[in-house]
Amino acid sequence: MPELFGAGLLRFFLTFLLLTSACAGPSIHTRAVQENEDWFVRLDSVENPDRNTVHYQHPATWTAQDLFVILDQLFIEQRVGLMDEPKPVQDVFSPEESQHILPALQMAFHEALPHEWVAFLLAQPRSQNERAITSGGLFHESDRLHIVVANHRTILPSHSNELVNVRANPLYSVNGSGGTLGIEPRRFVISTKANWSGGHRASASELVLDHRGYLAQVHLSDRRRVTKDLTTSDSPTASRTAAEDGRPIVEGTSPDSSTTIQRLESEIQQLKHTLADKQQQLERLKDGAAGQPLGRPVPQH
Repeated sequence: MPELFGAGLLRFFLTFLLLTSACAGPSIHTRAVQENEDWFVRLDSVENPDRNTVHYQHPATWTAQDLFVILDQLFIEQRVGLMDEPKPVQDVFSPEESQHILPALQMAFHEALPHEWVAFLLAQPRSQNERAITSGGLFHESDRLHIVVANHRTILPSHSNELVNVRANPLYSVNGSGGTLGIEPRRFVISTKANWSGGHRASASELVLDHRGYLAQVHLSDRRRVTKDLTTSDSPTASRTAAEDGRPIVEGTSPDSSTTIQRLESEIQQLKHTLADKQQQLERLKDGAAGQPLGRPVPQH
């Protein structure tokens, strides 16, 4: 009997160790870019990383307009049950939030090393003792932009341990992201997946975006609107490229002729699809009208 008790206790102890180790987040090394009490953008990396396995395409260059277009169109699609009514999507950032963190994000991408990702946190005061937390990260990998949202307007006490955990690692998700990260049009989304980098029982939502294709299809009118609405200008510090340090730069986008041609080709294809849809609708209407019985003749007076 004592042996059985000892074996059971050992199994409990091993299970406890596994659970606690699974919930323990990675040790994070940070480099500040811009930071204050209500928000920050910084560069994070795993402490003592294996440089042979961690290699993002950093540094990278972004224009304010292109980065704002992506941030402004990100949304969270809330999870619902099979029998539940669909819920409206929620914007990840308000336009004001996107404009607020935009220069710091540009600067972070310029200064990032290949083993670092860009981390962000917004802690908007909701009351005297509560804050609404939005946090996550971004990085370039395999010519794709990866966007991770770990917390989305999650209400936390201002002095809670959970808020301390999120500040230590913005990929740490308290209750999950609240849904699946998305962007329209969806054809440029390579994949969406759960991200467990925060080392917690809840996962973040990660979106892998063909950002070059996405930005190439943005209509010229949309770019003009973004330029007009975007009140923040490129940060002087962000304009200092990593090339000055002798490091290669991966461009997020470039306003060259090839991009313009791609955008025009995309618009032509969209017009062709629209015309084809209209033609199909017209044919269906004709077929429906041909199959209807003739109505009664109108009496003549």
